[in-house]
Amino acid sequence: MSKIKLHISVRTPIPPVALALIDNDKYEVSFRNGSAPLSEEEIIASIKDKDAVYFGVDPFYSRKILEQAKSLKVMSFAGVGYETFIDAKAASELGIEIRNTPGVNGVSVAEFAVGLAIDALRKITFLNGTKERSHSRELKSLNIGLIGFGGINKAIYKILKDGFGANVRYWNRTGDTTPLDDILSESDIIFIAITSNDETKNFIDASKIAKMKDGVILINPARPALVEPEALLAALESGKIATIAQDGYYENEAFMKLSSDKFIATPHIAARTIEAEEKIDIKAIQNIIDFFEAK
Repeated sequence: MSKIKLHISVRTPIPPVALALIDNDKYEVSFRNGSAPLSEEEIIASIKDKDAVYFGVDPFYSRKILEQAKSLKVMSFAGVGYETFIDAKAASELGIEIRNTPGVNGVSVAEFAVGLAIDALRKITFLNGTKERSHSRELKSLNIGLIGFGGINKAIYKILKDGFGANVRYWNRTGDTTPLDDILSESDIIFIAITSNDETKNFIDASKIAKMKDGVILINPARPALVEPEALLAALESGKIATIAQDGYYENEAFMKLSSDKFIATPHIAARTIEAEEKIDIKAIQNIIDFFEAK
């Protein structure tokens, strides 16, 4: 019986605990580690004869690339929002199953998001190197709203409730939750952590911003695309939104001209902890093993 050909294309080497899951008698494994982007031709060459791919670094798996991978049956993504990295519609039409790793990086992202909130509230980055002695507020004294209640916001909820004794409410599309309009209109700090896709693009738009408190702080540890950039920029310039802290950038250079008491941005690193990346590798590889064992 021929071996299953698995290609792993991720940013950092796979830890031994994850590699140990792979049965070398069943799988023939190839690797690509590094962050330098590959061309379409290079990606095609690396996966054209593969049965499975674990991916997390390549720029984009287009329809053209997927059509060349005649043997490809399953792809496992290092994270949740794979739509940014693959033509999911083309994959579905070609019979390629996509699996991801929801929840495994929740604690890492949640810790980072709470750190962003503290920075935005207490102006730590902005005051660094100055002698300004400004006043601020305690998290416990504020109303905090969460948009979405998946793994990340569940972890944020626990940190804020148990660690700070904060008043936290959440809205989710399903379940018994606080109405979204109440979250928007009554919160001093709003966290948004929902999946970024075509349906949720610009989820926070001008109409939702208009419902927010004046001087609200917005924390976005997910994807910048969840917040409409033009509406956000106008709200920051007017003071409607006092500060946004997010793990990602916009192409509009006007944001980078804002001071760090208004705009705090990091290069999508919230999930980049040793612990989270190990758990992601384990889950992503297990996804592929489970797929073939079910056949």
